[in-house]
Amino acid sequence: MTPPAASRHVPLNRALLTVIASAMLVGVVPAGIALDRELARGLVERARDDLQRAPRILADRNTAIADAMMMHAKELAHQEGLIDAVAQRNGAAVARVVEEARGSIGTGQPLVSAAAAGIAIGPTPGDSLLAETRAGRMPVAMAMDGATVRTLALAPIERGGAWLGAAGVTRALDATEAAGLKGLTRSEVIVVSRTGRVTASTMDTTVAHALAQAISGATTETMDRTIDGDAYLLVRAPLAGAGFVVFTRRLNDELSVLPSLRRTAALAALFAALIMLLLGTLLMRRVTRPVHQLAAAATAMRNGAFEAPLPQSRISEVAQVAQQFAGMRTALRRQLEELQQVNETLQDRTQRLSALQSDLMQRERLAVAGRLVGQLAHEIRNPIAALRNTLEVVRRRVTHDQEAHEFTELAINELLRMHELTEQMLDVSRPRRGGPAHAHAVPVARDVARLLTAGVPHEDLTVQVQGAETIRAAIAPDALKQVLLNLLQNAREAVGLMREPRGTVIMVAIDQQGAIVTIDVSDNGPGVPESLAERVFDPFFTTKADLHGVGLGLFVAEGLIRAAGGRLTLQPSTNDGAHFRIALPVADSRPSTPAAPAEPASRYAPAVGA
Repeated sequence: MTPPAASRHVPLNRALLTVIASAMLVGVVPAGIALDRELARGLVERARDDLQRAPRILADRNTAIADAMMMHAKELAHQEGLIDAVAQRNGAAVARVVEEARGSIGTGQPLVSAAAAGIAIGPTPGDSLLAETRAGRMPVAMAMDGATVRTLALAPIERGGAWLGAAGVTRALDATEAAGLKGLTRSEVIVVSRTGRVTASTMDTTVAHALAQAISGATTETMDRTIDGDAYLLVRAPLAGAGFVVFTRRLNDELSVLPSLRRTAALAALFAALIMLLLGTLLMRRVTRPVHQLAAAATAMRNGAFEAPLPQSRISEVAQVAQQFAGMRTALRRQLEELQQVNETLQDRTQRLSALQSDLMQRERLAVAGRLVGQLAHEIRNPIAALRNTLEVVRRRVTHDQEAHEFTELAINELLRMHELTEQMLDVSRPRRGGPAHAHAVPVARDVARLLTAGVPHEDLTVQVQGAETIRAAIAPDALKQVLLNLLQNAREAVGLMREPRGTVIMVAIDQQGAIVTIDVSDNGPGVPESLAERVFDPFFTTKADLHGVGLGLFVAEGLIRAAGGRLTLQPSTNDGAHFRIALPVADSRPSTPAAPAEPASRYAPAVGA
């Protein structure tokens, strides 16, 4: 049965660990074997080189000893009393002088030979050496003294030019001297006489004799020999006809450091393996973590999230994959955003089409109502003119009463504005002639507030105006005044319809947001029911039948704001009361004559920040 595809997948961590472990085995094991062999060969070669330097060390040592012995021989030959004692043939005196001089001749043994006087102290030198002293020379030579190899240094004993004998120093090449050579050369030393006999050795006597016999017939100075299964390196150094010295090292001793080196190498290899595994683990994390992050980003993108973080890696291949994935994700997100924009555009156009249809229907209703409004305006224009003339007479007669004069002035201004409005209703197709095309919204609102609160107790009606004095809206001051007066009067009447007694509070908040001036009018009344919200701007629609309303106030106000390029809307209120918002364009910076603000009345609340 074929296993499923998922079971044949190998995790990247396991694959990388397998590769690292295999590489370590392939690289470390052969390298360890080669290193072990190279170390063994190096140790053997170093031992061989050290042995080859041993004869030179021996020669230098013998030269130094010969010079010292020659000096000591000369000192002994000239020792005070020695010449007289030899000349008098007084052996006891000679022995006494030699004993006194023993401390000044070093480690050597004193030697006096005077055959004519019958005196002989120490080993007997050969005739050849005595002949050289007779000739006036001081010879130094190595010779056999029974089973011992000795170095002899002689000096002549003379009086008046006559040769009396020879005095000198002798030094045996014994086990002590062999031990000194062993310390200098760091090798075992075997002293062999010219007869092939071992006279001194620093190693086992049996092995020394076996090695001496093994090289007895050799013609080379450097040799390899095996004794009882042990391999030895040997170097032979001659002793001036008296024999030779063998310097040797056992290979097993030289290679004894290998087990320690192997353990050290094994520990180093284990430590290196741990370091490699640690580094490999870190590398795997550096490689696998970006892969997992890419997988997570792909899953998030599938779920609609395009902001999942992408891996940041110094590995060029991983970085390239992440870069390509980011490009693909960006392209897909851009296409989705374009599709969403198309959908939003289509939805916006659908909403605009619905709004246009509603606007068209509203305009049709306004056209019908406009004709009726025109007829009404024509009928009320003449009574307005009569009232204005009457108030002009009253104003001239109350000049002594400031408050009456002020209220008469306000009434005349309002009649003039009503007359102007009737003229506009009669000639809506023609643009307005004369007057400023902008208004300072806050002063106009304050004028309306003063007009509305005139003669009304403060506890019954409070109008608060908030806003900056410099805000200007692109609408004629009288048109804005008409709209605000209508909205505030509606708010006052709406609160008055409530059964529970409480004062009317109307807030007028004026603000500028970019190129739009917003005027928010809100009250603490009952508000507009949601079922009637869409009909409040219809002509002849009113909820104030008890107050004999005709339903043209909001209709006219909405038309004035629309004619100025703005909008008048009913806003959803978060608390009790109605909330109307006027949105008008900001007036341009061309100079104009703003409406003169009247003195603030003491019966309406001052503007906040004005």
